Amino acid sequence: MSYRFMIMVAATLISLMWFLWGDPDGGAQMMEQIRSLTGLIILVPVVYGVRRAFVDAARGRDLVEWIRQGNTAAGIAYLGLCILTGLLFLAFSPRALAWEPPKDLPILQEEIAARWPSMPMPSMLAALVEQESLWKVRATLKTSREEGVGYGQFTRAYTADGRLRFDSLAEVITMDKSLASWSWADRYNPRMQLRAVVVKNRECYRRYITLAADAYNALAFCDSAYNGGLGGLAQDRRLCAMKEGCNPKVWFKNVELTSAKSDVKWKGYGQSARGINRTHVKNVMVVRRPKYLTVMVA
Repeated sequence: MSYRFMIMVAATLISLMWFLWGDPDGGAQMMEQIRSLTGLIILVPVVYGVRRAFVDAARGRDLVEWIRQGNTAAGIAYLGLCILTGLLFLAFSPRALAWEPPKDLPILQEEIAARWPSMPMPSMLAALVEQESLWKVRATLKTSREEGVGYGQFTRAYTADGRLRFDSLAEVITMDKSLASWSWADRYNPRMQLRAVVVKNRECYRRYITLAADAYNALAFCDSAYNGGLGGLAQDRRLCAMKEGCNPKVWFKNVELTSAKSDVKWKGYGQSARGINRTHVKNVMVVRRPKYLTVMVA
């Protein structure tokens, strides 16, 4: 086994470990990235074949050897070969590496236009849906204490003896008359799920736009509230206000760092309530949102 091969294998393993460590989905996003690279792997022999068809006589190794012998023409030919290879990759790679927007993203865009046309950052809602369900229409997270369903993971939570403690679907349908006919029996309905995501965040934003430093921070607050509740957010902001140097109008590096939420890991989640909430906001506002800027206004 050659030294060069061992270095390549080690570098590949280190890269995979790095991507896994930074994956907000515990490996799901990394696997999606690997699948997307399949197109690039297929693309390499295609480009090589097309290049050979154009310049069958021009072999890179031969040209390099002639360059070492001082052949200027070989150097120019090698440069041309590199440019041709680059142009072929540019010609073929967009299709091979293109990111495909979620199939129901247009529904979300329609609901934003209808329910919240002044929404300052539509990409945030797309990122929130991805964080909640990875855009899986029948996504379900069920534990002994709660059950979250659908694109927006609207949740029913239960007490230890099985009684219903709260129902976020029942809560959100009171926020907009267009949701009045929605029920738990139709809980996976994609349009109603996305409509409810828009409406719930719209109502939160109306409350917090005057309490936050700007629209971005108001939406960060609302993402925290979407995950951990309005009461938890209010408590975190109060703690921040009492802490020297902490600005209760700003999320990152301020309210983000102050919380009364538990640091004990929840069974079935692998994170604490505080960890889940802080990771949620970071993933939505920083990690996931940028890719939606290519298909949404902001």
